[in-house]
Amino acid sequence: MANPHDLLIFGASRGLGLCLAKASVQRGEKVAAMVRAESDCRALSVLGITLIQGDAFSLADCISALEQTQPRRVISVLGGKNAAGRRIDALGNLNVIQALEASMPATRLLLGTSLGCGEQWDGLAEAAKRMLGEAILAKNEAEQYLKQSALAWMIARPAGLSHQQGTGQYRVLAQRDDAGNYLPRADVAEAMLAILDQDERLYQAWTILGPAQVDATQHGNEPETK
Repeated sequence: MANPHDLLIFGASRGLGLCLAKASVQRGEKVAAMVRAESDCRALSVLGITLIQGDAFSLADCISALEQTQPRRVISVLGGKNAAGRRIDALGNLNVIQALEASMPATRLLLGTSLGCGEQWDGLAEAAKRMLGEAILAKNEAEQYLKQSALAWMIARPAGLSHQQGTGQYRVLAQRDDAGNYLPRADVAEAMLAILDQDERLYQAWTILGPAQVDATQHGNEPETK
């Protein structure tokens, strides 16, 4: 018998996904994560996260994770490349979406992508396109498929992610602007969980930015997509 969970996260072993797991547990939620066999899951284990072994490159593994956890909501922040150099941003997220379509089509999904995705691509600086273009274009494949699905979907496009401690200050906009382009992962996680709870955010893509008055150069970090 499956043990229902409040949230299932794909991409939770590090970075933004780990921040999402921490923030959700702090809210008192029962959280699960699908993780690869080779992933370092010590931080998730300490949090008491239910760990489901699987690989997002496998549609069957994604379906199995859903069936084992019966989540009320799902977040996918899959990104980057595996040890063999294979990029997960497109196929992995597509597998999560298709797994939900196949087994739990009524479950709400928040897909985490990146600033510059979708209609924002044309406004992206050429340097950013060169640096992040491969990842953004792969994430776009998942965004486009999700928008055409019948799922209860939301998309979050965070700005550049920093390693700084969370401040609780962020902005959620329907469109991007040119300010607040860096913010801590913990703030992005807080914003994403808030978006996920709000019915009025359904069927839209939301940009998550830092406070407009913050100078991005203070962070000393390049933008990241995960």
